Amino acid sequence: MKYSLETALIILSLFLVTQLVGLWVNNTYLNSELPYGLQPPKEKEISPWFFVGMIIIASLLFIFMSKLKFELLMKVWFFIAVTSCIAVSLGTILSEWIALIIAAVIAILKFKERDIYTHNLGEILLYGGLVALFAPMLSFWSMILLLVIMSIYDYVAVFITKHMISLAHLQEKLGIFTGLLVINKNEVAILGGGDIAFTLLFAVVVLRTFGMASALLSIFGATLFIAILMIIGKKKKYYPAMPFVTAGSILGLIISMI
Repeated sequence: MKYSLETALIILSLFLVTQLVGLWVNNTYLNSELPYGLQPPKEKEISPWFFVGMIIIASLLFIFMSKLKFELLMKVWFFIAVTSCIAVSLGTILSEWIALIIAAVIAILKFKERDIYTHNLGEILLYGGLVALFAPMLSFWSMILLLVIMSIYDYVAVFITKHMISLAHLQEKLGIFTGLLVINKNEVAILGGGDIAFTLLFAVVVLRTFGMASALLSIFGATLFIAILMIIGKKKKYYPAMPFVTAGSILGLIISMI
């Protein structure tokens, strides 16, 4: 087993809470505009290859900037992104300025203090805002294709090129790691931000297409399959979680239709 039972339950619980908070945020924005004048592109649908290209370019840019020692620029980039996403999430219950101020404070503490509780609080809040910006660009079948592509990419990036592992170490070194982090009895467990974001992105597209029950079951399916990965995985070894996220999410959706 990759983690102890207690550690696995903690990180799975955090993952599930993040998904439910993000789903609630996006359900709120289904019938209302995003704050701060933020709106998705006017095109109703964008190719999933666009998202894949964005991820690859962002990864290469991140590595390039690290080679040139642009650490301050990278931290500013992440600070703006994290603050914006958290502010969009908090905008569902707070005024725009109050949400922005609280989001900025959480982001500052997240990067400066490196406190695990503040870090995970920021992670719980930011994915709802992130997905709210991108979910309207994807149709259901485009989302399915995107999950398949990202599953293949994740496998290659972890097992073949291994640049995903290098990126994770680099983010940790700079204090800008994206994803859930649990430290329990000298055991460290992580779940990458991409695995969290794509689970929620699929659930929101399903919410828009099939309804809340199907969206919830897709999340529960992904959670179950991530748990299976933790059970069959070995300690201190990296695994691509996206194939498990994809299988669990789609299985949960299928079950909801039976």
